[in-house]
Amino acid sequence: MYEDFMKMAQENLKPIFKLAENNTALAVKLMKAQADATAEVMQGNLVHVKALAETKDLNAAVEMQQKYVESLNEKLVTTAKENAAVIEAAVTEAGKIFEGSIAEVQAQAKKTAESIEKEISKAGKKAA
Repeated sequence: MYEDFMKMAQENLKPIFKLAENNTALAVKLMKAQADATAEVMQGNLVHVKALAETKDLNAAVEMQQKYVESLNEKLVTTAKENAAVIEAAVTEAGKIFEGSIAEVQAQAKKTAESIEKEISKAGKKAA
């Protein structure tokens, strides 16, 4: 009986394990994207500061700064969109996991209800 209970518990916990795997994969992807974006921004910042330090013309420095800010803004927007896509994919996968779990629960509930009805019917026939 203990083995049956453990098997049933493992079967019922499968969706939770799938969801945990999904969340772990999401966290890993987001952390990697964050680390890559941070490294890229820091590298770009160093290159920009070096270029600014070498520039003698104030107008050229202002123009360089403006271009750098525009490119940085584009990079941040692109990174945000990529992160949103990763999160959306994870949410979609989680929805599929929940839908599958609900379908399984409904099927089990229907099977159990049918089994109970049969037992009640048998008991009613015996009593009569």
